[in-house]
Amino acid sequence: MLRSLLLTSALLASTALPVHAAGLTERQACLKLIATARALHLAGPNKRGDYRCRRHAVDTDLVFTLRFDGPGEPKDASHLLGYYAIDKATREVYEWDLTTQQRGAPLTPPKGKR
Repeated sequence: MLRSLLLTSALLASTALPVHAAGLTERQACLKLIATARALHLAGPNKRGDYRCRRHAVDTDLVFTLRFDGPGEPKDASHLLGYYAIDKATREVYEWDLTTQQRGAPLTPPKGKR
């Protein structure tokens, strides 16, 4: 009986937290980056294809490489658009400087496109 009460209390406590308090997962950060890239047309205007991100090994932020694969392009071509960081707390997207290992300018999509 006590065990089930403790389990119920733990479940209720964990569901009472707001969604942002649980932290930003790698997948959520990648989806945020892709949505921002689409809104800003980082691959170019009217380009058809897929944005792809992959985690870059950095301890302080969620940093990703962002690539764009368009139809009919060679598989061995470099489709790198750049490196970007996502702030875990605010979920804002920033350019990432590989040389200094620091955030650069924020990427801000037009209003209504967030």
